[in-house]
Amino acid sequence: MNLFLIRHAESRNNICKNDQDRVSDPELTENGRLQSTYLAEFLQKGFHLSQKEFEENEKPFDQIFCSAMQRSLETVSPVGLSIGLKPEVWLDIHEVGGIYEFNADFTEKIGLPGLNRKQIHYNFPDYLLPESIDDEGWWNRSAETLQEVSLRVEKVLNIIKDRAEENVRLGLVTHGVFISSFFSSLFNLNIADRIAFQSHNCSISRLTFERNKQVTIQYLNFYGYLPENLRVPRPDLNVENG
Repeated sequence: MNLFLIRHAESRNNICKNDQDRVSDPELTENGRLQSTYLAEFLQKGFHLSQKEFEENEKPFDQIFCSAMQRSLETVSPVGLSIGLKPEVWLDIHEVGGIYEFNADFTEKIGLPGLNRKQIHYNFPDYLLPESIDDEGWWNRSAETLQEVSLRVEKVLNIIKDRAEENVRLGLVTHGVFISSFFSSLFNLNIADRIAFQSHNCSISRLTFERNKQVTIQYLNFYGYLPENLRVPRPDLNVENG
């Protein structure tokens, strides 16, 4: 099984200068929308695969997943259209922390509901949604703790490993700190040690999971397909703007 971890395009929070400007569930910037268009074209042409792989099977992905966060939902939209797949919302690949805002003095994170079923369906009518998303919002709880992050990421990793024997290509349009946490879990590193694996906006990382439990990293954080003016470095991996 081949897994492609794709970070969402540039969001409003990615260009924030401070926490005062941060929003709980940011939309894409204009540059982000352009990035997602280039991403869709790149994937549709099969450039994330070898030429031989694409000639043998021209399907870019067998499934494409996104989180229920606005920036992931928006990024995957042109991708799904270009490759002829309905994006599937996978709640557990959301960004670390969940949906929250800071209190007045920025000392506490306050959990918020997140988008509800009607809101997502209205803006993204073709997406496949899990039954657990209701009209109360998909998050609707306190901000996530590090222990909860570790458990969630491990759960996702185990689901991926359980599919290792399948001859499929899976795309996950997810988030920077989630991707870093995923690699930490894969390498048995402690997330609390703050070892970071950087992923730039619309970058792609490819991993192959084999039947014998071998995992091969084919490439990491590739975003060279973007025009130079849209290759935006993110030197600081920060959960508040991921």
